[in-house]
Amino acid sequence: MYAELHCHSNYSFQEGASSVEDLLVRARDLGHRALALTDHDNLCGAMHFAQVAKTLDIQSITGAELTIKDGKDGSHLTSHLTFLAENQEGYSQLSNLISYSYVAGDRRNPALDLKYLPDRVQGLVLLTGCRAGRVPSLLTEGRYAEAETQLRQYLDWFGTDNVFVELQQNLVQGDTQRNRRLIDLARKLGVGTVATNNVHYHVPERHRLQDALVSIKHNRSLEETHKERRANNQFHLKSPEEMAALFARCPEAIKNTLRIAERCSFDLTKDLAYRFPDYPVPEGATPQSHLEDLCRQAAER
Repeated sequence: MYAELHCHSNYSFQEGASSVEDLLVRARDLGHRALALTDHDNLCGAMHFAQVAKTLDIQSITGAELTIKDGKDGSHLTSHLTFLAENQEGYSQLSNLISYSYVAGDRRNPALDLKYLPDRVQGLVLLTGCRAGRVPSLLTEGRYAEAETQLRQYLDWFGTDNVFVELQQNLVQGDTQRNRRLIDLARKLGVGTVATNNVHYHVPERHRLQDALVSIKHNRSLEETHKERRANNQFHLKSPEEMAALFARCPEAIKNTLRIAERCSFDLTKDLAYRFPDYPVPEGATPQSHLEDLCRQAAER
């Protein structure tokens, strides 16, 4: 009925307030058959997530929410995009993009410069991101033409079938109007919509811990971080029925979560086959014997 495709664990450092185990056990209890892990700018929890999901008979989807470098001429404007790996090639490209985000940014503030996108993006499903995504932000500001231009750019890079306009309804002021604008733009360009809940904790009560983590991140008190913290406790893992009710006027966005989950069949626990390079060696030698010779020579030196 519904698959959550935008979910953060405590590997979204100083943001996610629930462990991989918390999220997956809650997902099983709520009746989810698939769950994506999309931590901020890393794949640190991906293997652990996939291993635990398998023990609970839940399909694990590997992804990440990347910070995108939007500013030019030295400005520091950023936005968010959500990436899901459809297959092994997609996982490889996602790993590369995360590495490039640390090249373009720094360890504390990674940000992907989209100039590092390969000429052919294969195996990745792109969601247009949370309210901090470029397209949603532009629509919120009433900059419709720029939002359309940006979405067309995504379609050129990833292909129409691989881009989905992400809708989120966390009962925050502005969500409903932004979703209407996103739906209108998606229909105009013939792009699919998809519902997500931007999960940051597994149950509503855990929002207090998330508030504390965000305050620690900014090195300020709870009273001083009202703007940085989440507006309410609705960023938790919800049941398929709850999500269907929130998006009753756009059932396509719910159905597409399952379609995307079916496409993202990559299983990190069994599909990650390491391919070692084929190094040239002297005639009559094998890679193993040549390595042994090099080690002996080095030991003698």
